[in-house]
Amino acid sequence: MKQTLMLRFKLDASKEQKQYLLETAKAYTGAVNFVLSENLKSKTTNVKKFHHSYYKTIRQRFDLPAQLAINVNRDVASIYKTLWAQFKELKRRKPDSKAAKKFWDKPPKRKALIAKYTYNRTVSFKFENWNEIYVSLSTLHGRLKWIRIHGWNKHYEYLKQGKIGDPILSYDRSSKTFFLLVPVTLEIQKQRPKEIVGVDVGERHILAVASTTGKKYLVDLPEEFKRRKQRYHKLRSELMSKGTRSAKRKLQKLSRREKRFTENVLHIVSKTLVQSHPQARFVLEDLTQIRSNRRAYRGKDKGARRQAERWPFASLQNKIAYKAALYYGVQAVKVDPSYTSQTCPVCGYVSRNNRPNHGEEFVCQNCGYKEHADIVGAINIAIRELSKTQSENLKGLLVSQPNAPQGLSLRRASSPPLEGE
Repeated sequence: MKQTLMLRFKLDASKEQKQYLLETAKAYTGAVNFVLSENLKSKTTNVKKFHHSYYKTIRQRFDLPAQLAINVNRDVASIYKTLWAQFKELKRRKPDSKAAKKFWDKPPKRKALIAKYTYNRTVSFKFENWNEIYVSLSTLHGRLKWIRIHGWNKHYEYLKQGKIGDPILSYDRSSKTFFLLVPVTLEIQKQRPKEIVGVDVGERHILAVASTTGKKYLVDLPEEFKRRKQRYHKLRSELMSKGTRSAKRKLQKLSRREKRFTENVLHIVSKTLVQSHPQARFVLEDLTQIRSNRRAYRGKDKGARRQAERWPFASLQNKIAYKAALYYGVQAVKVDPSYTSQTCPVCGYVSRNNRPNHGEEFVCQNCGYKEHADIVGAINIAIRELSKTQSENLKGLLVSQPNAPQGLSLRRASSPPLEGE
């Protein structure tokens, strides 16, 4: 089983080396924006067409090394593929909207100063001691050799153990520091899951969890998190109303601080969940179109809507998935979450009336089963995975059903033991 991580290292570069790297990052970003603008009419995503049309121009105009010029075309092709996917989704949801009509009016523009490198061509590593690693990078002024990089001790181990991908050079304008983002693929021994855990992303509660061991509970955000998010929102509103250059700089600083704080909370929540269920298969919702499909946002107070819209659902899921694989060797899966909060896990009856006024209480109109609506969602998510693959070792019902008629039980489809995909 393979798991890819993105490792972040700080470059310990001299003043002269930083200047060379900065010029290279500016040239690369400028080349990307040039091709993005030139390709707006054709909107092609074909890398070969990009290469034939823009390679020589990039080399002459931006003086980039050959491989970096090739990477520019690959980068732009990837951006246009993403844009086409966004446009098709927008046309599907809101075909006559102003956003859909003006989607291609202006070319996209990259603001971040980055440069994408190719491992063993434009970038290479040299390992000295276990925590002493050096990097060599191509620039506009030739090769910069053996700049020391700094990171977490665990990341040093992953870099030595795993298969290194193509790194990204990133420049942080606020700290005037260069970072190297290195994708590393680790080979992890696959383990047999001991339980299946359904995880529902909640709007009022961050997570609802239901396990085949019988555990079911809600995870709430700490009050400190909510207070700080509200404080950030208030500060953001005040700074935006001023509109001065100083206010804009403070807004950027505030945004970075809020992002770091949120990421820290996500790591704590995901790590706590994964370690609470060692060697479990986590079943997650497929959150595609979550923001457009969540009807529950309408009608809420502004604070609740704001928290729901600004919460990075996918990021939390990704952290749960990679930690489960990295720590215990069990791969998470995703299922379609449609109607999971309206379906009775006992009798299977589906109705909006099972959740009156879209509230927190679930009451089955057929069998009378009662439970918290988010817990019901988590139970049904777990059941959907059980219907595909189930182990004889996973005994016992997912829920107790004191309100259901006698004789009802969760019928599970027979399937091979859980040995992983």
